[in-house]
Amino acid sequence: MNIAQQLYEGVDIKGRGTVGLITYLRTDSTRVADEAKTASKDYISENYGEKYLPQSSNTKKDDKKIQDAHEAIRPTDLSLSPALVKESLQRDQFRLYQLIWKRFVASQMAPAQYETTSVRIGAGEYLFPVPTWLWHYQLHSAVLLSLLHLHFSL
Repeated sequence: MNIAQQLYEGVDIKGRGTVGLITYLRTDSTRVADEAKTASKDYISENYGEKYLPQSSNTKKDDKKIQDAHEAIRPTDLSLSPALVKESLQRDQFRLYQLIWKRFVASQMAPAQYETTSVRIGAGEYLFPVPTWLWHYQLHSAVLLSLLHLHFSL
């Protein structure tokens, strides 16, 4: 929590001064501000291409159990990519910021598209289901898979 608080309060970024890198961290909201949705749409379009934009905005139904005083935790400025600010952050700050930044970008992309196949292999009285899938749209998944690499390299 202390690391997230540091990212929220501001970190000295080379050439930019003190910058708050994430929005308010003490929230369980899934709501994203309209200007953040627009910025993410522009970022995804410019950096990955139009085909990675969702057909409609990625929104979640309101959950009456959450306090929606703040929006979801997200980067304050998508142009401040993890690679750009890495030299200005401590190791743990960088890892947390990278997780938040990548997860936010992936959440604003079109859903991954894949084809699933399930095979059942019988051996005597036993039946073993073997599911498999083929990704048709890998960018969203590539962003998320890079998070798995981050997670397992901790």
